[in-house]
Amino acid sequence: MPGAEAEAESEERGLQNEGRARMKAPGVGWTMQDAMYLGGDRIVAQTGEAARSMPPIATTLRIGVHVGAGTDAHRVASYPFVALQWMLDGKTVGGLSTRGPDETPSREDALRLYTVGSAWFCFDETRRGTLETGKLADFAILDRDFMSVPVEQIGATASLLTVVGGKVVYAADVFSFAK
Repeated sequence: MPGAEAEAESEERGLQNEGRARMKAPGVGWTMQDAMYLGGDRIVAQTGEAARSMPPIATTLRIGVHVGAGTDAHRVASYPFVALQWMLDGKTVGGLSTRGPDETPSREDALRLYTVGSAWFCFDETRRGTLETGKLADFAILDRDFMSVPVEQIGATASLLTVVGGKVVYAADVFSFAK
């Protein structure tokens, strides 16, 4: 029966993609959370290969649905860089590789989901989410280059300086003069 199972799985993915395409027309968006990071081991045990397309990040972006990213799926202390690493490597907290490469976003897309993607859901993309003249000066200086550091090191990224609305809200010792 493997052929029938594969056919059923393919049909299910088609229905899911059709649903995502219906989201696009009225301008509905999807806030993607990092639930698979903490719960992926259990989900893989329950769903098997279907977990390789969970969540369907790249497919949803290709369809053109607005996507934002967050880290409050479990209402526990969370850190965006851990979630960003998970978006790029698809590994659970236990190290199990879940998502396949077809659903893995680029680093740039992953970063956009946390910035302008999430600003869209607050109806605030004209004021924040990107660094542009006239927008709020929200930015962070990080201890490593997100775009080039090995993926397995992204989760350990730390802010050295964080500015929100043009005001310093965090400064590590190296930036203590900015406080």
